Amino acid sequence: MRRILTILFFLSVVGITQAQNIQLLYGYGNGQPVNFITVEIYKPLEHGVFYYFTDFKMDFDGYFESYTEVSKYWNIGQKGFAATVQYNVGVFTDADQAIRIDPVYLAGVQKATEVRGWLLSLDVLYRYDQFTSQSGAQVTFIFIKEWNKLVLSGYCDVWNSGIYDPEEAATVALFEPQLFYSISKRFAVGIEGRVSNYTLALPYKDYIMAGIKWNLD
Repeated sequence: MRRILTILFFLSVVGITQAQNIQLLYGYGNGQPVNFITVEIYKPLEHGVFYYFTDFKMDFDGYFESYTEVSKYWNIGQKGFAATVQYNVGVFTDADQAIRIDPVYLAGVQKATEVRGWLLSLDVLYRYDQFTSQSGAQVTFIFIKEWNKLVLSGYCDVWNSGIYDPEEAATVALFEPQLFYSISKRFAVGIEGRVSNYTLALPYKDYIMAGIKWNLD
């Protein structure tokens, strides 16, 4: 646990100090308040892309969960293909203890393309979930579309890596779109939604939030 907390602390500090944007979001999921702070980095590199985000979840009593995803992509040729490795980890806290959200390790390939102004990418990944100690597959579809000051973006994850509990579906699906409108160079306002059959995400399996995005670069 101490090692996981140290990694999370390091990743959070790096994310906050290097962030490209910070999002403050509030809404409801399954009838309960949802409060997120999201720190995000997207860095095009000479031979690929580095991507990072951390979600900090809060309720009226304060912070209680964070989840971090780190991805690195290496370009393969000139046709939009890339190799990728990814690492996901988190921590949940209550009044008495901190409980780690066991790491997930992923590796695979991506195909990116542009279709009529839509930026689209598809990741096909090998997935190892330390919580279930099982391997599986994951497909991630990402989309981005800009109309002047309006940006629609989001992703859809589908994976299978073992049953978490008797009510868990063998295949997990997670869809999370965002729509933001730029009110200035630095600030945008918008909405974010999430729909999932992922029972461990309760009480935030399905939610809708509104908020503001602060662009730092």
